[in-house]
Amino acid sequence: MSTGPDPSAANAPAIAEAVQGPNVDGVETPYKQERSPFARKVATAYYYLARPQEEETRINAAVIILAAVVYGVLYFAIGSVFLPGHAAWCTLLLWVASNIGAFVAFQLRLPRVIGMLCAGLLMQNLPWSAVDAFPPRWGTQMRAAALATIFLRCGLELDLGTMRRYKYPAIRLALIPGLVEALYDGALATAPALFGMPILLGFTMGFILKAVGPGLVVPAMFKLQKTGLGKDQGIPSTIVISASFDDIVAITGFAIFSHIAITGGPESGNLGWEIAQGPVQVVFGILGGLLGGFIIGCTRIFYSRLIRLVAIYGGALLIMFFLEYYGMLSGGALGSLTIGLATANFWERGLPRCGSLGPSFTFSTEVERFLEVIWSWVMEPMLFVTIGASINFQTLSSGTIPKSLVIICTGKGLWLGESRRVILRMIVTFFAMSRGGYTTKEKIFFALAWTPKATVQAALSATPLAMIQAAKAGQPDYAQWEQWGYDILTTGIFAIIICATLGVLAIHLTAHRFLEMPEESDEGRPQPSHPSGAASNVALHRSLSTMTKRRGTEGGLNQSASAEGRQVGYEDDHTLLHHNIALEDYEVVALYIDAISELSTLVASGKPDEEELQRLSHHVAMMKRRVEQEVGQREVTVRELFRSASLLAANKPVVTSVLI
Repeated sequence: MSTGPDPSAANAPAIAEAVQGPNVDGVETPYKQERSPFARKVATAYYYLARPQEEETRINAAVIILAAVVYGVLYFAIGSVFLPGHAAWCTLLLWVASNIGAFVAFQLRLPRVIGMLCAGLLMQNLPWSAVDAFPPRWGTQMRAAALATIFLRCGLELDLGTMRRYKYPAIRLALIPGLVEALYDGALATAPALFGMPILLGFTMGFILKAVGPGLVVPAMFKLQKTGLGKDQGIPSTIVISASFDDIVAITGFAIFSHIAITGGPESGNLGWEIAQGPVQVVFGILGGLLGGFIIGCTRIFYSRLIRLVAIYGGALLIMFFLEYYGMLSGGALGSLTIGLATANFWERGLPRCGSLGPSFTFSTEVERFLEVIWSWVMEPMLFVTIGASINFQTLSSGTIPKSLVIICTGKGLWLGESRRVILRMIVTFFAMSRGGYTTKEKIFFALAWTPKATVQAALSATPLAMIQAAKAGQPDYAQWEQWGYDILTTGIFAIIICATLGVLAIHLTAHRFLEMPEESDEGRPQPSHPSGAASNVALHRSLSTMTKRRGTEGGLNQSASAEGRQVGYEDDHTLLHHNIALEDYEVVALYIDAISELSTLVASGKPDEEELQRLSHHVAMMKRRVEQEVGQREVTVRELFRSASLLAANKPVVTSVLI
């Protein structure tokens, strides 16, 4: 791998001694090129397994001090409720334990959610009962809020054009493998040697276990989308779309079967309503989301980014809690997704026209960035730590955990050293995706990417137990039903631990082997990952060509600036885009402005060299991509513009100071 062009002869010794090796997460692996192949493999294994990870460190001195300040304010303002033994204290304790567990899991190369879940299990089963005062109802509401948050993010990140393009493979992926798995796991749960559940309660558990985890799959697919792997085939986009609707199908199936099995049935006299409740929830969720999106689309009212954030997040939570209050959890989840999808499209189209300030492609991106912080710092830790804290090993039957592992290990885990459940899903997914023109490796990747389980299982696994405790209390068979509720809860937790770990690991290990990088354009360059990037590059190239033809012979080209640009490596744009160079946002903006300035000078020269024009046009387009990827689609602040201008005015190219 090249370390970039040599900016000066004095730099030659340093570059000659530079560390060489495969780039992993933007960091060079710690072995030199002259080492033996075996030594390289050992060093690479060390890099993957033993290197401390610092990129996502969350617990530091600043966080601890700020947490202490916030706790002091809450204690002196509210009182003893924040002392040990009270509900608020237990909530804070769970949040701290969840973040510590996430950090430990990250250092062990495990998904962060595994550390959060184990932290909850540990806190609940400590000898001194650290979280006994935590109200179970709080955990239920926190899980509902987390479900609304992740579906709102999915709605904001989905694009209608992409959905229309990949709708058929996404529908097949969302329906066929998951339904087969739900029926398989549900039938297995009814076996007398295992749980011996009623068939409808078994299907309730099956639809909980079938759902793919959007909190794990969606971020992984967005990372692949940025790198370009599988982008030409639409694989990341298809999986993101399918994951959202797979969860909707899972939650809807869960709602139908859980109500019929626990609170309905022929003896209740409400069987027809229980069956119709699933479609009714879908209708209510879609209508509520569309109405909320239409209102929030009025940017004349919601004129600032903070107001828009509060409006759309508050709207999603309102739909979720309102429908959940009336027993329509799946409708609330679908409403949260719909309000995000509708609002983002209303903002992009400037609708409704009477209440909009005009089209904007930045509003949804700004809101999603805030939601990502809320999710990673609050909702995700509380979702998984509360589901872990709901398991008390002392109250479990001695056979619950072994039977749960049997369900997972036959339906979702290992059989004779192989993953039988993965094989089952791979076979079903392979045939489900066979009509999309995908290669065998891509079909296998679809199946592997469809295995992580986390978010929906964490949000729903405790719900059947709560429904049983509310509906079956006082009945002669209450103890048996309560045991089945604990069986479902325990199975869901172990499904998260096993499938989240193996699924995320499978995605990371196979993506670079099974997926292809995007094909190069007609000019030999990869197309930008942003949906509008290709069109903007074509328009830029055409406008520059037109300007070149119309210009006369006036003006001149600053040859020294051009030569200096080539010296620092403008001819190799991959150095700027893919080399691991740490730049501040304002430095990236300065590079972009510098590239535009040089290109403008060339066009104004009257008779620019065609090869030089093409190179600089390419460079501007590539720098635009870097600004979109690193700075983001947002308005550049005045402070950043001033800092960029000061760097350019210093008559010293930014790249030179970075590369040397």
